[in-house]
Amino acid sequence: MENVFQKCNLKIKKILLKSFAKGAHISNKNKNIDTFFQIQINESNSKIFYFENNSLKFEQSFKFGTNIIIQDISKITTLKTETVKVILDKVELNEEISNDDLIEEKHFVNEFNKKIKKRLVYEIALARIKEISELILYKNINLKYLINSKNKIFLEICDNFKSQGVNEILRAIFSQKNRFQIQLLNNLESEEMATTVNKLVHFGWKKEAIPIANSKKSLIARFFEAIFG
Repeated sequence: MENVFQKCNLKIKKILLKSFAKGAHISNKNKNIDTFFQIQINESNSKIFYFENNSLKFEQSFKFGTNIIIQDISKITTLKTETVKVILDKVELNEEISNDDLIEEKHFVNEFNKKIKKRLVYEIALARIKEISELILYKNINLKYLINSKNKIFLEICDNFKSQGVNEILRAIFSQKNRFQIQLLNNLESEEMATTVNKLVHFGWKKEAIPIANSKKSLIARFFEAIFG
């Protein structure tokens, strides 16, 4: 077995960062956009990427994600996290909710005699999402000179987080009342993503530079070149 591995010659053509590949995929899908923010909010972590003229210029990670929203709601309402997940999945949350509207008993998982207002759950999620948006983007000192209302924001939320209402809150907060253009992304781990990666490996990226050797010439050589071309 050892001899078999010794005879194998593994040739690595390119090593691609996942973040760069995702950015390239977004750029390919949006031909008229070359400068943008890409934000990923996962269960336990989040990331932001800044692409300028189709080049990845900045990347930063954060140790919080959608779980922090669930934990906040669970802590304040004293509901189990399993129950909170069901509520976020089944209950419509928006700013039009009445102050007296209660969450239906059918949504409580092995919890009884609970009277929780939908408005309370909405406001907890809203407050935490505002904080998340500030930490990731709007009050991030690293992005102070990069934020521009002309830059589009592509927001990707983990598939495990099933809450159309909270996703809409995320979109609304990150857009800052439509000051910024927000586009919610579906999971990019797809055949289209694989196609993008395949093209990057075989054909490269439009922003990749090809180095050209420029040897130093003597003074005499430069003199004759100036005269005779």
